[in-house]
Amino acid sequence: MVQDNWQRTIEYVRLSLTEACNFCCPYCRPEAITPESQTNLLTPDEWLTVLGAFHQLGVRALRLTGGEPLLYPHLDELLQKLQERQWFEDVSMTTNGSLLGKRAKELQKLGLNRVNISLDAVDEDTFDIRTGRIGELSAVIEGIEAALAAGFTSVKINTVLMEPMSDDMVRSLLAYMEKWPVIWRFIEYMPFQGQTFRGPTFEEWQAQLTRICGGPLIPVEKNGAKKDAKKGAESGNGHALDADEVNADKVNADKPTAAKKSKSVTGFGPATYYALPQGPVVGFIFPMSHSYCHECNRVRLTSDGRLRLCLLRDDEADLVSLVRQGKSSEELAEHIKDVLQLRREQHEGPDMAAPKRAMWRIGG
Repeated sequence: MVQDNWQRTIEYVRLSLTEACNFCCPYCRPEAITPESQTNLLTPDEWLTVLGAFHQLGVRALRLTGGEPLLYPHLDELLQKLQERQWFEDVSMTTNGSLLGKRAKELQKLGLNRVNISLDAVDEDTFDIRTGRIGELSAVIEGIEAALAAGFTSVKINTVLMEPMSDDMVRSLLAYMEKWPVIWRFIEYMPFQGQTFRGPTFEEWQAQLTRICGGPLIPVEKNGAKKDAKKGAESGNGHALDADEVNADKVNADKPTAAKKSKSVTGFGPATYYALPQGPVVGFIFPMSHSYCHECNRVRLTSDGRLRLCLLRDDEADLVSLVRQGKSSEELAEHIKDVLQLRREQHEGPDMAAPKRAMWRIGG
């Protein structure tokens, strides 16, 4: 395992395969960016040199992102080669789901363990506005259901809280949580397009869910990232549920809920998980109002081959040039180890200026 200069263990890498995307979500990318505009894609073998270095440094988990990773033309080849090498305990993907319907089963066979699917609204009009596309909600729903049928270890839904939600909108989401055996995660809006901070804070969203659900949210521990169990958040009775307890129906024994259907709450990232009184499990990712900098265990690789040390800072290191100079994974690992010592302790929070690199150029 490798640590940065703040003694944080790096065990999780997020790899953006392409800047291209078939959606235009306002918090991520402008309309002007088209799938044809992507340049400088790395080949699977180039990525394997980089990922081999992270494997040598003890990284345990890899997440493929974009843009839309399903638009990366060499995805199947990359997954097949990763499956042959068995470098990582967990290989997952974040996708908008619109292209997943016909590919989910094959991706699972190629060694993809888990998928996270973005879904910012469940009614068509709002969904069209949020994605900048008309009539794609049904394709995303099809992708979610295909993922559930494919046999992935888990399926999670990501919803960005772009603005405060009405109670009716929250109830419509809860209805889907009861329908699908998924973990639903709520992500705080971040000012990547230069907008000011907006949307509910961690405490505001927690209070709204508690009020609508009619009871307290019960903390649920993850079984992915290595954490001291004694530091886990506790419920009202002084006990934090682990994944097995949730799945053993100790949240609500009389309902076939999402929490009970899911195999586990697997996660290597920063989400804080809770079981709702009705049973489903939800995750909170609020990097602005509820920073997790002190335990951040991940770094990012941009689609143009740069190592980004923090999502919200423009601290980067060029890796692709070293790869194209013929550096080996071993040499690259030594360089990465040195670069990780440049990580800063934390970002500036809600008052920060927007990063120079837009979200679509960093990777989700």
